[in-house]
Amino acid sequence: MKLHDVKARELNGRDTIHRFKAQFRAASLECLALLESSSVDRVFCDFHEDYVVKLVDETGTRYRFVQVKTKTKQNHLYNILEIFGIKKRPRNAEHDLANSFAGKLLLHIESFGDACLSVVICTNVNFDDEVEALIADANSGISSSKITPTLISETKKLIPSLSAKTDKEILGFLSHLSLEPRKQILNEEDDSFLSNAHSKIYKYSEINLHPKEIQKIIIQLLSLIEDKSSYQLDGTITEEILNEKASIAVDDLLDILALSRSAYHLLKSGGDPNAVKSVSILQRMLQRNNFKEETINSFAEFKSQWEAWYRVNRHSIQEFTLLKMQSKIGELAEKLSSGRVDMDTITCAVENLRSELCKISGRTDLEDGLVFGAVLSDMVKEELL
Repeated sequence: MKLHDVKARELNGRDTIHRFKAQFRAASLECLALLESSSVDRVFCDFHEDYVVKLVDETGTRYRFVQVKTKTKQNHLYNILEIFGIKKRPRNAEHDLANSFAGKLLLHIESFGDACLSVVICTNVNFDDEVEALIADANSGISSSKITPTLISETKKLIPSLSAKTDKEILGFLSHLSLEPRKQILNEEDDSFLSNAHSKIYKYSEINLHPKEIQKIIIQLLSLIEDKSSYQLDGTITEEILNEKASIAVDDLLDILALSRSAYHLLKSGGDPNAVKSVSILQRMLQRNNFKEETINSFAEFKSQWEAWYRVNRHSIQEFTLLKMQSKIGELAEKLSSGRVDMDTITCAVENLRSELCKISGRTDLEDGLVFGAVLSDMVKEELL
């Protein structure tokens, strides 16, 4: 008898792992949204809900609470019993909004008041028509479904502070609940997640990332979310502890992505995307040679100075002279790129190159920083080819 010949007593553990992976995938795309949205401040992992998105704008701080629910059977339809705990033929049995998916989410609306932007059920399958009809009534403020009065009544029971509210006010309260069906990113065998993550990482990384490098970044991001989701929060939980141990902010992403903070802020402020890509390529190459971030930022400034100088002065230098200068610059760029020149030897190498370039061009305005910028610029151009 071999291991596979005997049916396992239970496989719930494997299903649980799959569900957690789906939760991490959904949270990871929310985290990547930190790079694009000025209002998304951070994402909390497995605290209050599967994840919570914190948004900050001129109106203040608000939260979006998300539950992730998955089903193996793709044709499953979540019904009103699963979502709202409402039974079509209750007889002696009572409805059970309190223990339903939506019932647990509705408590956040009561607890957080105006700070609760929305509560969301995110799933890889669909909701049946009765569930969709209840959500439509909540959004319209008009009770059209025959089940809506029951939901209004059960909501008042669940949250006593709403007992004196009108039906329209209860529907306004319920309008905070939204559904996100058919999220293919939650399916492990589907490519949607990798495609979505890839496009965002590509945008905020150097343009020539290899597939294996992008895969590594995705794995690092998922691992980070898992760590933030599993940290034990004991005793008094302060905002600082929660932010550090259970949430992800932009700085956490920039530690993973191949993009310096200076390049990211340039991109966010409307800078030239190509220039930003150039900076991030430079960052990655220099990090390979163990240069620190402060040094890299200074080097990026040298590169920019050279490119500005070159645009102005190239027309006054003969083409053959420019080719000779570029050849000398390329030689040192190749040495720096391959690690044959480091911070201990680069100063002398740049001084020697400056002397050669001045001799070739007959110019006296080539300073060491400018020449070093030329080397860095050449390194980036080679990487782009």
